[in-house]
Amino acid sequence: MAVKYTWCRRGTVSTLALIMVAGTVGTVGPARAAGPDSRVAAPVRISVTSATNSLASKSVVVNCPAGQRVHGAGGEITGGGGNVTLDDITPSLTLTTVLVTGVENGAYAGNWNVTGYAICGVDTLNLQRVHFTGPANSVTPKSVFAGCPSGLRLYGLGAELNGASGNVFLDDLTPNAALTGATLTGYENGAFAGNWSVTGFAICGNPSANMVRQAVTSAAASPVAASVTTAACPAGTRVHGVGAELNGALGGVVIDDLRPNVGLPTSTATGAENGAFAGNWTVTAYAICSA
Repeated sequence: MAVKYTWCRRGTVSTLALIMVAGTVGTVGPARAAGPDSRVAAPVRISVTSATNSLASKSVVVNCPAGQRVHGAGGEITGGGGNVTLDDITPSLTLTTVLVTGVENGAYAGNWNVTGYAICGVDTLNLQRVHFTGPANSVTPKSVFAGCPSGLRLYGLGAELNGASGNVFLDDLTPNAALTGATLTGYENGAFAGNWSVTGFAICGNPSANMVRQAVTSAAASPVAASVTTAACPAGTRVHGVGAELNGALGGVVIDDLRPNVGLPTSTATGAENGAFAGNWTVTAYAICSA
């Protein structure tokens, strides 16, 4: 059943019809009753970086170690200068890998690479990947909400642009404050006649002790690029998932960096203007912290 919402984007006067479309839920490992789980081991960050060259599209696959599962996912473009967008940050259905893709927006002669990040941990959380795909058309912007099943909480998230071919930018990968789901939004970069859609991913599991969302927003300005890092996770917790949100960018800025940092104390998000953009915009970084 399709459920329609009206959602107001921060910093804009337009409203956005948010379509939630039934998606596929995958469960890894034996189901257990929801509730705090004291057996959650500290996660680790795994990364893979592509070759550096001027190919128009590059993908990497990050594999979790044997016996571990994906708790969260991220990606980073290096050398793109705002001309390359993250097109896929996709945890696999089995939560064993993460696919990250970067795509050039038009012709770009520079050399660049893409890095994929997987936050991997032991499989003791009744982890599930939930995904929702919105309608395929030429309407901009589009959002989907990927919500966790009742009683479970959000550990990580991801998004995928379908049919965008570098002409649509991920604008929001936003975990909600209650950690029950995430909003994923795409904006066309200028006029794009093609049909495209957004798929949002939520990685959900049994609630763990001290789960909290950290968020920090950069200063309002019109910079060429802006980067911001969250406050450190509370004592006894680490980053399990990361998110980013562009505010006021309206398709003129790419998310260049969505990165869990080494040791998983914080996350960093970076926005980079795609050519000249006169508007003021900010970037918000999110970290999902858990024991």
